[in-house]
Amino acid sequence: MKRLILLLDLDGVLVKDKFLNPFPDAFTFLKVLREMGIAFRVVSNNSTRPPQRILEELRNKGIELKEGEFISPLSLLEDYLKERKIKRIFFIGMPAVEEYLRELGFEVLQDHKVEAVVIGQDRNIDFNKLKKATSAVFLEGAKIIPLNLSRIVKDDDGLYFPGAGSLALAIAHACGYKEELPNLGKPSKDFMNYALSGLKGEEAYLVSDDIYTDLIGAKDLGIKTIFMTTGKYGKEELNKANFNPDLVFDSLESLLQYLYKTVSL
Repeated sequence: MKRLILLLDLDGVLVKDKFLNPFPDAFTFLKVLREMGIAFRVVSNNSTRPPQRILEELRNKGIELKEGEFISPLSLLEDYLKERKIKRIFFIGMPAVEEYLRELGFEVLQDHKVEAVVIGQDRNIDFNKLKKATSAVFLEGAKIIPLNLSRIVKDDDGLYFPGAGSLALAIAHACGYKEELPNLGKPSKDFMNYALSGLKGEEAYLVSDDIYTDLIGAKDLGIKTIFMTTGKYGKEELNKANFNPDLVFDSLESLLQYLYKTVSL
């Protein structure tokens, strides 16, 4: 049997809401992965908090992860901007991430005269932010850099709102932007390579509740897919998406039972 590598989505797989409250079986699941020696990393498109802040919040909820065991788009952003010599940015997103960007040494301006518009999830987005972001691209030729290409996000009340990718596409469309939008989140090739680096195993699986943003893209990269029905979509969505994951589970406990039977130790 092949030794597996698991890339575990955070929202909808390990935690059930935006407050990072874990599913009851998440604690046992991670404990047993360690005991079985299964290589894993927790991967997330969360763009509302810096990685260290998420690790701290998870620790407060009882989930202990080492710093290298958690990957988000912000894990890649600093190098991405510096490689392109981008210093001055307009940011659409949450205050905690804006502060994090300033701590990294970037000039986060409240003005359209910038080199790039970085777009994350923003629960306080308003007309003024959209106007400045659009003007930065249209008037200044600023780059559009979404932290991920998430199409839609499920809120804790069961309703949905456009993800960072949808907002980036809307601004690109408005400005006639011709460049391909980067994807610093999963399942882009750069993100997945970053997440897999240093892990030993013959077969990698992405475990996620998001068919459209995560699993379809992962399959295109040759990464096997595990669909969890614990998040934003039920099994019926697979038919709508015309997508067949390698495996489907209704709980982490069910996935764990499968691993007991199939994994080479």
